[in-house]
Amino acid sequence: MRSKLSEQEHATIYQYKLTKRIVISRELIQSHFLTLAIFTGFLLWIYNIGGLFGWLAGFTIVQLLHLFVLLITFIRVEEATDRKWIWRINPPWVGFKPANDINLLLFRRVHRHLFWIGLLIIAMMYPWVPAALTISMFFWHIWLIVPRLLLAFFFRKQPKNGVIRLQSFEASYYSR
Repeated sequence: MRSKLSEQEHATIYQYKLTKRIVISRELIQSHFLTLAIFTGFLLWIYNIGGLFGWLAGFTIVQLLHLFVLLITFIRVEEATDRKWIWRINPPWVGFKPANDINLLLFRRVHRHLFWIGLLIIAMMYPWVPAALTISMFFWHIWLIVPRLLLAFFFRKQPKNGVIRLQSFEASYYSR
């Protein structure tokens, strides 16, 4: 068993070597979803059926917002044009995620744009949408992006020319 583990730790994909692996525990995913349940209960308690509408509409609007920001970012970021992104509901990567391996620098750049531009657009919509929908959009945006921002934070000391591979319950960083 020890030799199998050491072989996995030194796995090589083409010219890349596994440098760091982050395993996401089920407890962390459960706590992430617990915050979603608490937020849902809060919206239902404060806004009744309007809170449920805001919760559902907020999720849909934030997904469309993320798609819009990703498309705009792909125009601005040259390397992203050949990358495929897919929409999944695999915790903790709910929403749009890279379909293949992605360069760490590009991953950080795309998610930084996604975070800040998304917040800006939600803030600009504030005067014209109901409070339940505004709170819901803000929550969904943060809830969906936090796992990826934490991942970028955990890989911050790694060389920027490596690639990240996102799998169901782990994220791996491969360096050249």
